[in-house]
Amino acid sequence: MDKFEVVEKISKNIDYNSRNWNKEIIDRYLLKYDDKRIIESMTIIHLKDDIQKDLTVEISNMYNCVVGCRFCASGSLPENKIFLSPEDYLKQVETCLEESRENPNNYPNFYIAFTGIGEPSLVKKEIAEGINLIRKKYKNVQVNIATTGFDNSCFEYWNNMDLPIRTLQLPYYSCELDKIKYIIQNLPKNYNLIDNIRKAIEYKNNHDICRVKLNYVVIKGINDSDEDINKMIKYLSEFKNDIIIKVSFLNYTKKCKENNLFSPKAKDMLKILDKLKAVGFECYLFGTENNTEFGCGQLVQNYISKD
Repeated sequence: MDKFEVVEKISKNIDYNSRNWNKEIIDRYLLKYDDKRIIESMTIIHLKDDIQKDLTVEISNMYNCVVGCRFCASGSLPENKIFLSPEDYLKQVETCLEESRENPNNYPNFYIAFTGIGEPSLVKKEIAEGINLIRKKYKNVQVNIATTGFDNSCFEYWNNMDLPIRTLQLPYYSCELDKIKYIIQNLPKNYNLIDNIRKAIEYKNNHDICRVKLNYVVIKGINDSDEDINKMIKYLSEFKNDIIIKVSFLNYTKKCKENNLFSPKAKDMLKILDKLKAVGFECYLFGTENNTEFGCGQLVQNYISKD
């Protein structure tokens, strides 16, 4: 299979908060999709101290993005949104592995992460086909999917297939619709976070390897007050035994600066984590308060500024 041409690359070794690892070795690529368009993918090696835990390839499923997160430059590209094909997913994987010179067979675990640019629920069929296409070549691959749940029929659709989905992740910004709409600018009219969580849990209950995570991206002055945390605890109480909460730093991007969006300091993030743990939620701190240059749309924003 042909590979994508690499337009730009950034590489870093960084310390990182997570549950099972604390270091990352990352190669992030801006890829030439065709003569007019670019996409992003990256290869990540996760380590606990110096012990390799997994090799992950994060891929995009769209050119441009329909979601419109206020902190992300991915949806700011020219032209309309274009859905990528299952073959494009595999091509991204092959490009990342070749450019990073990594062999999945050298790692205890190999993951594909649909956590790049795009909204997986809107391409549920292509996601399933892409997983199966990748699995034909990489037999032991498992998959992490981050979806906003724009079309939550995706969970039932995937439920009827034998897919190695390890994680279903949904975003949590608030339980208040006006705050969600502020962050997710293109939120569908029928969006229902509770319904999305329930459907994801239904999938998990039918598949032993799957976990459901809520990615609570903490943004100072928007969702980090004691009142916000108390509302969150009450809102999610019924799901306490079925979800894992990532208390996540907001990655820096130019869009964050434009919209005055940033995370609290680490000590304040830890206080939030302690509050959730105190009432019985399984949770952990994720990310770093330092600018890693790996925020969503990091290379896209540079491309836009140069164009």
